[in-house]
Amino acid sequence: MTVDAHQIAESLKADPFYVDQSAAGTLDTRLFDKAKTTAQGLDFKVYVIAVDDKAVDLDLLREVAADHGGQGTFIMVSNTSDLYTEVKLEDDHDLAMQVMDQNSIAHSQWNVETPSMSKLNKLLNLYADPQTRTESGESTTGQEAPGSDFAEDSNSGSFSPMFLGGAVLVLALVIAGLYLARTIKGSMTERRRHREFRLPSKLLDRVDTLQRESLRDDINDDTNRIAEKIDHLQTQNLDEAQAAKVAKALDAYQISRRIVDDKDSERIDLAGAMVLLRQAGREIAEVGAGKTKKSGTRGRSKLPQSLCTINPLHGEAQSTTRLDADGSGVRVPVCGSCQHDRQAGNQLQWIFDGDKPYVEGTSIWATTLFGAIGGDLVAALHRQGQA
Repeated sequence: MTVDAHQIAESLKADPFYVDQSAAGTLDTRLFDKAKTTAQGLDFKVYVIAVDDKAVDLDLLREVAADHGGQGTFIMVSNTSDLYTEVKLEDDHDLAMQVMDQNSIAHSQWNVETPSMSKLNKLLNLYADPQTRTESGESTTGQEAPGSDFAEDSNSGSFSPMFLGGAVLVLALVIAGLYLARTIKGSMTERRRHREFRLPSKLLDRVDTLQRESLRDDINDDTNRIAEKIDHLQTQNLDEAQAAKVAKALDAYQISRRIVDDKDSERIDLAGAMVLLRQAGREIAEVGAGKTKKSGTRGRSKLPQSLCTINPLHGEAQSTTRLDADGSGVRVPVCGSCQHDRQAGNQLQWIFDGDKPYVEGTSIWATTLFGAIGGDLVAALHRQGQA
């Protein structure tokens, strides 16, 4: 069934949340309703379009936004893990930039296979409570994270009795009371200063650990699916070219599996594992598309797209852009947010390798830009003895 952009645009004028028949009954209604509630509290319009994963398309979203003609953010989600945005806020440049920044932060915080409804709610929460990026690339609202891990650094529990004690002393002896109050204030200031230097490292370590655990969970799901597909294809009657693709997919899968199983793998290595799995998935899809074509079945194959070169955790690439990574201009796949940053002259949100953007390092991920340059990534890993 063809999705009609004009029909969607007209529907959005009556209700900013549109669910196409192709996606009806397949969405998490609880999360969808939660998104509606959040959107209603924003000070700008948000239009949400839900379709199935066969109809989701960035060009369709842009066509809907143009046909609608209204100001706001247009978001298209699928019933799986796709999410696209189109910002139409020409009348308020500052707000448009803020929304673009929140889109970029959201991309850096969710994983490729995060369900679209979860992505939608995360994005709307950022719209409602905008975050800013620190120099390290992390995002923050300026609030300390709650939790017992930081209880030993808090002075809030001891302030009230100390203050009351100071008040009593002031009544009894003004000079002694002022001295005590000054001493307490100086002590609290010093402790607060120490806490400001302690919390970021603890908090960032905690966030990094949680992100890596979440990445491992998502990648494990992917590797299981890829393994099943490879096992199935290995039992099929394949020609030489198809068998070579399956072997290549198996190689990429095995390397990614080793990365995930290594507890010392850093976040950037797990991102590399995602790229390898995407490569394996594409090889498998090409074999499947070839078998379908041979059987005479018609239809547009939807091969897995490359991940964003700037940061694979941003998700699928929507276009390509030119980078001067090796002194000569090379075109690499990038997500929508990174393409916007490139065109606007903004700083690109590279994934970090240690304390600097990975592209400034010498890792295999940097020298190949996650396989975007220099030929086959699996072959490059073998040449460097990392496979």
